[in-house]
Parts: sequence; structure tokens; C-alpha cells
Amino acid sequence: MQKATRLSVIYLCFMLSGFSVLGNAEVDPRHLKYVTHQERAFLLSFQGDDAGAAEEFEKANAVEPNHPELYCYLGMAYAEEERWNKAIEAYRRSVELMPDNIEAWYAMGFAYFALGDWQETVKSLQKAVDLSPEHARAYYVLGKAQNKLLQFAEAAASLTRAVELNPDAAGTYHELGMAYLNQKEYQKAIPYFEKAVQLSPSYMQPHYGLGQAYMRLGEREKARTEMLLFQRLQHEFQEYERFSRLTHTEPTNIEGWAGLAKISIRQKDYTEAILPLQKCIELDPENATYHHLLGQAFINLGYPVPGRRAVLDAIRLKPNEANFYNTLGSSFAAQGDTANAIRSFLKAVSLAPKVPYFHLNLAKLYEQMGNDKAAEQHYALYERLKKGASQ
Repeated sequence: MQKATRLSVIYLCFMLSGFSVLGNAEVDPRHLKYVTHQERAFLLSFQGDDAGAAEEFEKANAVEPNHPELYCYLGMAYAEEERWNKAIEAYRRSVELMPDNIEAWYAMGFAYFALGDWQETVKSLQKAVDLSPEHARAYYVLGKAQNKLLQFAEAAASLTRAVELNPDAAGTYHELGMAYLNQKEYQKAIPYFEKAVQLSPSYMQPHYGLGQAYMRLGEREKARTEMLLFQRLQHEFQEYERFSRLTHTEPTNIEGWAGLAKISIRQKDYTEAILPLQKCIELDPENATYHHLLGQAFINLGYPVPGRRAVLDAIRLKPNEANFYNTLGSSFAAQGDTANAIRSFLKAVSLAPKVPYFHLNLAKLYEQMGNDKAAEQHYALYERLKKGASQ
């Protein structure tokens, strides 16, 4: 769970639990001390100081040691710092005080998984799903632990339930594919790996799983294709990590920001590309390419207006670049402004008449307008240019 979401839930629980002393005419001094430490802990958590929050939660628990919720929050603070053994101690105390504390059982299982203790992971998460049969996250981590324990049939059952409860999680489909792959049920495994790739195209591990499944089935060409994709994505991941470290150590290093942007766009992760591109523009405002790429990212995310502004900035800096006008046309087309879209595409064609997809874009728009003659003309040009390019 992301920090902001986690802390919002904590704060809501805090308020709903009636812990605040506001409005009480008389307050026991010892309880007031407990509440003071508790409120400091929440404040520090919101500020990102998990070590400080843990210390304040410990002080609150020392004053009043029988609040299961506070031990759970203490465990969360430890977990944020990856102090997994301390987190487990806190979660254990929480479930001792409140045996049906579902989130404490889940969080404890997650902590055990982080430590590589698969047996204890399964015990904790089995308790979580027994208490809450709709707990998708618990079924997912339970299935992962069962895969680690080579309990593949059990893993398949847990992960199938996780998929039923949360059908949009790429990682769950990958783990389910692995459960079937390790049972030598290769045909069953393939659709799950494919679904993982569909949900997350830059997710490299499912390609490895697909490669293994196809290899076992004797489909060597498909296996080779998937392994090459896996290797490419693995290389991109390593490059992404390198560029991330570079921008962290040298925040004004434009090579790092440009590298992050290009990898994100290549993987069609346009949301991830926005910030690096904005940084590139901040560092090199006269570079038309960065403005154009930012425009493409916004348009692909369904934001044609900021996309168009960015592309117009690119055109201002480099007014004879055909591809910029093609992207401008796409921004108008996305809003149904056919007239301006056609003008933009025609400008692109005038600057680069031998680019096939410029004609294809025009053909589609003319077809929408009912101008069949113009549409056929540009479809024909598209086909001819495309055929010539492939020869």
C-alpha cells in the first residue's frame, strides 16, 4: 500500500475510533499522555518520519499496552523501514489482543514473506483468508508463498481466487502461470502469462514464463521470440535503474532524465514519461524534441489539450518538422475537430509526402467526413508507399 493511502486509512481509523480527547470535560492524565504520543505518531507518519512514528507508538503502547490497533500501526511503521522482525512482533501482539484483526494477520504474513519465511507466511495468510474470504491481497501473497514452497496445486487454487477477486493485477496472473508451468500444465499456463503481459506490457517476467512454456511444447520460434522480449525488457529495466540512480545523484543531468523518458515511451508507459520530459524541458527549453515527446505522452493518455500546447511549442522551435504536424493533427482528431486535424495532416504531407502513415491518417479522416474520393486517394498512396518501403 502506498504511504499516502496507508496513512489516510490510519488517520480515518484513528478518528473513527474515538481516540481524540477533544470535547472531553475530564481526562485521566495517564490517558492524555497516551493520546499525546499517539497523535505525535500519526503526525510523524504523515510527515514521512516512520522511525519517529514508531518511537511515539512505542511510548503510547507503554502507557496503555492493550490497544490492538496501536500495535498494528506500530507494525506498519516498522514495515515502512523494513524492520520486519520488529513489525512481526508488533503484529503478533495485535492479534493476541484481537484474534480477528484481519489486517494484522495479512501484514504479518507480508512481513514473513519479506523475510523469506514461506511457512510462517502461509500460516498467517491462511488465517487472514479464513477470516476474510474476499481478501484478494492475502490470496495473492499466499499463492506466491505456496509457489516458493513448491505447493503448486495449492498455489493455483489461491491465485485463482485472487484473480476472481481482483481481475486487473498483472502479478497475480504471472504467479498463476508459474503455478501451472511448474505442474507441467503448459497450455494452461500460457493464457495467464499472456494476460499478465496484456495488463502490463513492460512486465518482463511473464515473457520468460511464456518462453519456457513454448519451449516445453516444442514451439521453438515462439519460445525464441518471448525470450528475446524478456532479454530486451531486462536490459531496459537495468538501464532504467541506471538512469534513476543518475538523476538521484545528479538532479540536473539531462542524460538521465532523457533516458528515463525514452524507456517509458518505448514501453508505452506514458504516465511515467511525463515527469522526466518536464525535467528535460526545464533543463533544455529550446529542444523541440522534448516538447514533442511530452505532447505525444499527453495525447496517448487522453489529454489532447495539454498535448497540443506541448506540440505547438515544438513547432514554434522547429517549424518544418513534419512529424510534429502529424501529432498536432492527432490532438485535434482526438477532440473531434476534423477540419483542424486535416489541415495539420496536410501540412505534414506537404513537408514529407513519402511517409505512409501521414496519408493513412488523412484517409481515415476523409472517410469519416464522407469524402470517399479523397479517402481512396490517400489509402492508395499509403499502400503504395508502404509497399515500396518494405521492398
